[in-house]
Amino acid sequence: MLSRMSFTITMSIFWAGWICCVMFGCYNQSEALPVESEIQLLQVGAFHGDEVSAESGEIWLGLYSTPDGYALIPSTITVETVYDPFVDNAGEKTGKVVSAEGQTRPLFLIKGLNASERESIKTLSTEQTVLSPGKSLNLGFSDENESHLTVYGEGEVGPNGFTSLENYSLELSNGQVSQELLAYSSTDGAIPSLLWAGDLDGDNRLDLVINATPHYVVSSAPMLFLSSMAKGGNLVQRVAIFIATGC
Repeated sequence: MLSRMSFTITMSIFWAGWICCVMFGCYNQSEALPVESEIQLLQVGAFHGDEVSAESGEIWLGLYSTPDGYALIPSTITVETVYDPFVDNAGEKTGKVVSAEGQTRPLFLIKGLNASERESIKTLSTEQTVLSPGKSLNLGFSDENESHLTVYGEGEVGPNGFTSLENYSLELSNGQVSQELLAYSSTDGAIPSLLWAGDLDGDNRLDLVINATPHYVVSSAPMLFLSSMAKGGNLVQRVAIFIATGC
């Protein structure tokens, strides 16, 4: 009875994913905003196999909450292959589960950053903040070093965050320079959110991790912006993105 129930649940999930992709279109990762960097971003959790290129035994820097604040700590990761109910046939295991050693869960994992273990990472925000049109956030380490994150767009956030917006844009400004971080002609059932803000690269300037998803099929798309790699007078540079889809 239990095995039959498990099979029924698995098939329900499979067909839900299949219907989602056929009726509404699966998100094409090639359409994601490009990045120009060797830096990689990763999260722990379960993903489709083609979304994870990392392998077991690799050492990544994890951003962890500690009793003294936040710290970058080297972490050995494990990547386990598992059954993916959305795409696998019986007996197949193409899904991947990423985990990191230790008792606590990192906010995110990063590789390729020119930084070693650091016991203190200045952190301004770790709570997920929905970036809906009209919202403005003040982010800074001091009054003299303050930045403003402002959201523009047309439309309203619907129930459970499911919404469609037009002319969406996200702008970062320090009072002298303004930079557009994201721009979508429309979003489909999803809305970007701020995941983390602080100083990751140690230059005392603002860095950001933003869930840049424009489509409900993309369950998560954390994008890393670093100030130390900014070009052309900009405030930050988009250096890494990790895309996880639901279908």
